[in-house]
Amino acid sequence: MTSKVGFISNCLEGSLEEKLKTAAKLGYNTLEVACWPKGSAKQCDIDASNIAKVDLKKIKLLEKEYDVEISTLVFYENMLEADLLKRGENVMHLLNVIELAQALEVPYVGTYIGKDVNHDIGANLVMMKQVFDPILEFAAKRGVTVLIENCPMPTWSLEGNPSTISYTPELLTAVFEILPQDNFGLNYDPSHLYWQRIDYLKPLQQFKEQIKSIHVKDVTLNGVAWDRYGIYGKYLNKKHQYDFGYYQDTLVGYGDINWQQFFARLTELDFTGPIQIEYKNSNGYGKILDPKRGLKLSRDYLTEVMETREV
Repeated sequence: MTSKVGFISNCLEGSLEEKLKTAAKLGYNTLEVACWPKGSAKQCDIDASNIAKVDLKKIKLLEKEYDVEISTLVFYENMLEADLLKRGENVMHLLNVIELAQALEVPYVGTYIGKDVNHDIGANLVMMKQVFDPILEFAAKRGVTVLIENCPMPTWSLEGNPSTISYTPELLTAVFEILPQDNFGLNYDPSHLYWQRIDYLKPLQQFKEQIKSIHVKDVTLNGVAWDRYGIYGKYLNKKHQYDFGYYQDTLVGYGDINWQQFFARLTELDFTGPIQIEYKNSNGYGKILDPKRGLKLSRDYLTEVMETREV
């Protein structure tokens, strides 16, 4: 089993150095670093739009000083955005992040395929190839592997509908058949399959060659509410965009996913990639206002589960 355990950096405030220091203090040894454009609410820990002004040497020294490796640079946005101007901006920034990854010797860049909501899945798959073939060629020349995540991104839709084309085993199979490049893979998040009532263990075997990284967050389901709202969740009287009605993201270990079984399967498959906490500030029963405390609880839980698997 891999010993690379980290978290997505934008759950914390502060500089990249402060986040690396916190990661080391909490027992993490890798980090997935947010690289949205400067000024974005999603955070910009390293400015990929202005690589010439990035102190690359300092970042490498900080990684060494705190013994925390940056495994992935991420810009999770819609690369098939219906607005062609916005799509172009997203793709250009992704290319900048790929160049930054090369400069920092970071192997992975994470993003979404996304979806053009004005077209059906078939047309989107055609657009995906047109958009991603050049992206993957660009990344291959720089020794970078592009990873997508299997999230439906319902929060991109006013009504909470799926807004990507890579969130079920059926769709992922089509995606990887159309884009078979060696430097294209999957950042696998089992929670998104679980709330869709899809087996989250079977895809580990099916996509074992594509899965390069794992996102870890838990989820709790309310079966009674699911019977009322259905798989796509609540449509009416939503309190906020994350009010799905029947499921709630939560800290790892506080939800319904059987992580011992999940990590046992990863061990059987000789998985060696990074495991990154996608931090959520709920423990299933109430809010944890201090993300550092939540990250510590998550690390303690993963340590117990993964050590149990190694015995």
